[in-house]
Amino acid sequence: MNTRDLLHLVWSNLRRMKARVAMTAIGVVIGTAAVVVLVSLAAGLQRSVTEDLGGIGDLTRITVFPGAFLRSFGAAPEGGGDEALLNDRGLDELAKLPGVVAATPWESLMGGGMLRLNRLTGGAQITGVDPTAIKAFRLALASGTDRLGRWQVVAGARVADGLFDPQGRMQDDGAPDLQGQSLQLTLTQMGDDGQPVERTVRLRVAGVLEETGGQDDYSLYMALQDVVELNRWYSGSSYNPAREGYNQAVIQVESADQVLDVESELLSQGYYAYSPRSTLQQLNIVFLVIQGIFGGIGAIALVVSAFGIANTMMMSIYERTREIGLMKAVGATNRDVMSVFLTEATCIGLIGGIGGVLAGVGFGALIDLVAGTYLAAQAVQGGASAANATISIIHTPIWLPIFAVAFSAVVGIVSGVYPALRATSLNPIAALKYE
Repeated sequence: MNTRDLLHLVWSNLRRMKARVAMTAIGVVIGTAAVVVLVSLAAGLQRSVTEDLGGIGDLTRITVFPGAFLRSFGAAPEGGGDEALLNDRGLDELAKLPGVVAATPWESLMGGGMLRLNRLTGGAQITGVDPTAIKAFRLALASGTDRLGRWQVVAGARVADGLFDPQGRMQDDGAPDLQGQSLQLTLTQMGDDGQPVERTVRLRVAGVLEETGGQDDYSLYMALQDVVELNRWYSGSSYNPAREGYNQAVIQVESADQVLDVESELLSQGYYAYSPRSTLQQLNIVFLVIQGIFGGIGAIALVVSAFGIANTMMMSIYERTREIGLMKAVGATNRDVMSVFLTEATCIGLIGGIGGVLAGVGFGALIDLVAGTYLAAQAVQGGASAANATISIIHTPIWLPIFAVAFSAVVGIVSGVYPALRATSLNPIAALKYE
């Protein structure tokens, strides 16, 4: 029996039992639609979370702490332990690791300080970095330059938004443009006599960064030696972090694909390291597990539908016993008979799979519309702008419909194996006498 004759015969048989095929296929439709909707929901939540976390930082950066950092939490670091210092010597070694573009101390200004611009005051996260390494961090500039000289800073895009008039007067033209401005930074410490002592320095804004949605937007970057000098004054000590070790460092890696390998090497050397890239990887693993669970729940309905397909094919055998006997009598082989029943079961699975994909995509779009509209309305009430309040919780990956149809076809094949074997085992003479 050639393929054309096989398909013609199968199509004729399915048309003869349209109602039964339709009812059986509905079970497959429900199972396939459940798989599509649940996996799409998990994928949509994954995309939403990862997009929201896109602002946690550059995926090619690694934040590093000395080995003593873990000891402060009662944990024992690997490798070098407390000897893994972030001093100049240690940073030079880290900069030589494969894939590392630059390594710089990340020294925060003690005491925070108060910024002033004319009558405006405010604050920002002030960080000291190595001026020779800052170019390697590929900071996107909106204006100016990223060269850090003495008492110069590079300002994040949202630093100006943190400046306000203490007398409550509103700015008619919005946040000021900091490019080229001179900011006053005032630090306050308690003197030996218990009276506050102030130190004021003038900072010239050499450049302003483009908005990224991350922590860079609210940061001021200064030359490392300037921050170390201010921290010595504020703490009243003469500590030397270049020898004793910095509290934190940041490593710039050439590409995001190399981040996990570099991070693993840092951990093996006794440092504590984390990166947005590893955080996203852990989240993706969690969501893959969730997708598997959701898909498994939907697959239960497909497994149930498999029994429906098997039952339909078994009933078809009883109704077509004489037909099977006649096929064998005119020369049909057991392989031909098996091909007919397996193809019929596969077609039922394919029909249900295609219908289930269409139903799942449509139902998912309806859920997305209703839930997205509700969540967007809640976001607007919470202060978000209408333009930024669009929320989508359903995302159907390209592979999912293909997988769902293929899986439903496999379910049909597996369901038809036993009925097909039962059909091939019939004796032609007994089958022709069957009433």
